[in-house]
Amino acid sequence: MSEYSKIILRVGLSLVFLWFGFSQLIDAESWTVFVPEVALNFGLSAGNIVFLNGMAEVVLGLLLILGIFTRASALILSLHLFGISFGLGYNAIMIRDLGLAIATFSVFLSGRDKWCLDNKLFKSK
Repeated sequence: MSEYSKIILRVGLSLVFLWFGFSQLIDAESWTVFVPEVALNFGLSAGNIVFLNGMAEVVLGLLLILGIFTRASALILSLHLFGISFGLGYNAIMIRDLGLAIATFSVFLSGRDKWCLDNKLFKSK
């Protein structure tokens, strides 16, 4: 049964990123309270930052669920979550996001599984 663990982890995490990404795109205003003050120094409004973050999470979540650029997508998403986790300070949400970041990093470490489209796009020699 262990052969299924990689795809279950990859798809499960993808669904989390897709849910959060689409939620941010649908109602960016509800998420602006989570934008750190330092992020506003780049000249974008909190709403625009949330929208761009939502777009990134949807695109990377789709790549991850399809298994396209699996390792790169997982690395970017895990680093993103590590940044969010440590920016939150110690609380329950930080611990949850840290666990998700570690799980996503494990997808990066393990690479593609046999159901990834990477296998068709980038055939190993």
